[in-house]
Amino acid sequence: MKRTRISLRLILLLSLPYFASAEPPCPAPSSVRGRDVLALVEELAGPACEGRMIGSAGGLLAARKLEGLLRTAGFGIEFQEFPERIGVLRGTARLEILLPGGAAEAFEYRRDFRETVRGGWVGGSAEGPLQILRSAREDFPRGSVLLVPAALYDPENLDGYAARGAAGVILELPEGSPAQRTGYTGSPPGRLVEPREGPVVLAVSESAFRILETAARRGAAARIASPVRFEDVTGRNLIAVWNGDGGSFKPRLVLMAHYDHMGTDLDGRTFAGALDNASGVALVVRLAEALAGRNLPADFAVVLTDGEEINLSGSWTLANRPPFPLRGAAVLNLDMVGSGSDLPVTVFFNGDPPSRGLADSTAAALASAGFRPSLQPFVHNLDHAHLPRAGARAVSVCEYDTAVYHTKGDLPNLLSESELSALGEAFLRLALEELSTF
Repeated sequence: MKRTRISLRLILLLSLPYFASAEPPCPAPSSVRGRDVLALVEELAGPACEGRMIGSAGGLLAARKLEGLLRTAGFGIEFQEFPERIGVLRGTARLEILLPGGAAEAFEYRRDFRETVRGGWVGGSAEGPLQILRSAREDFPRGSVLLVPAALYDPENLDGYAARGAAGVILELPEGSPAQRTGYTGSPPGRLVEPREGPVVLAVSESAFRILETAARRGAAARIASPVRFEDVTGRNLIAVWNGDGGSFKPRLVLMAHYDHMGTDLDGRTFAGALDNASGVALVVRLAEALAGRNLPADFAVVLTDGEEINLSGSWTLANRPPFPLRGAAVLNLDMVGSGSDLPVTVFFNGDPPSRGLADSTAAALASAGFRPSLQPFVHNLDHAHLPRAGARAVSVCEYDTAVYHTKGDLPNLLSESELSALGEAFLRLALEELSTF
C-alpha cells in the first residue's frame, strides 16, 4: 500500500520559530452567539461534507471551509499532515441463518448487526454451522461461525479463534447498538493497523444474539458478510495562530476540537456528526473569531484535529510534532457540546496537577454561566490526552449523548442555541482570563 509523504512545505513550517498572519484581520464579533454556532454546525453536518471522514473529499471540504473562516478572522494558517489507515465500507453486509429443512431468516444491517474494524480483520463472506462459545478456549469444529457472548468479549481472543479455524465470529455487543459506526482500529497510537485475513467478524444486538443462540441449538448455519476494507489516507490538522505580540510564537491558550466524523454508510446516507463534533468545531471557531475581534496582544492558537475517531491520531501527531511550543499552554478541547438533551457537562483531564488546575478553572467558568459541571480525572480517550506529555495543561469538555453517538441520528436539530450561547460566553471569559495571565 502506498504511504503518504509529508510535504516539504510542512517540514519548512515546523522549522519556523513563529507564524505570522497572512492577511490583516477583518472585523469579527466580540461575543459568541448560539445562532452563529448553529449555522456553522449545519454546514459541517450537511450532505456536502459527507460525514467528514478522515481522508475523504468531504473532510477536506470541511477543512477548507474552516480555513477560510479563520484566515478571514486574521489567523495564520497551515496544515499538519500525517498518515492513517482506516476501515472503509466497500463490500456487502449480510447476516442470515439457515435452518434445518431449508428455511432462512435475514437480519437487518444497522438495526440488528454491524461491521467492526477493531483488530484489522478484513471483511468478506463466510458460511458455516453456528457454534455457541462458552469459554475462549473451548474447542469447536473448523469452519464454524462462532457466537461470542458479551461476557467473553475480548478483541485479543480473535487471534486464537482465527488460528483454530473459525470461519466467522459474531460478537454480542457489550454496549452500544448496531446503529453506531465505529472507527477505532485498536492499533497503538502512531502505528497503522495491519490488515489481517481471517474470520469474518460482525457485531450484533443482544436481541439478535438471543435469536442466533436459539437457532444454533436447532443446528442452524449462518451466512455472513462484512463490508470492511482498509485504506491508506492522509489526515490533516488545521493549525491557526494569532501572533499577538509579533515576536516568537508561544501560545498561552490553544482552543482545540476534532472536525472528522464517520463518513457515509453503505446506503449512501451520511453520519452527520452534528454533536460529535461539528458542535465543538463550530464553537471553537466562533470563539476564535470573538477573540480575534478584540485584537489581543497575546499569542494563542486554534487546532482542529483530524483522525480523532480512528485513534486520536491528529492529537498524537500534534503532541509528537508540535508546530509551536506547547509547554505551559492551556489546551481547551471541546468534543460534543451544546446538546439539547439534559446531559451533564463534564470536564475530563488526565489527572496531572497542572491539568487539574485548568480543569478547576474550566469548571468554575461553566458554573458561573449556570451549568453544574463535573470533573472526571484519569480519562485518556479524548483529544486532550496526549498533550500533557508535551508540557501542556489540557482538558476536554464533553456532553456525551449515548442516544445518538455515531449514528445517523446525530443531527443539528438536537442542539440547543441557548446552551451554545451560554457555553460560548463561559469559554470566552475563561480564554480571556488565560490570555491575561503573565
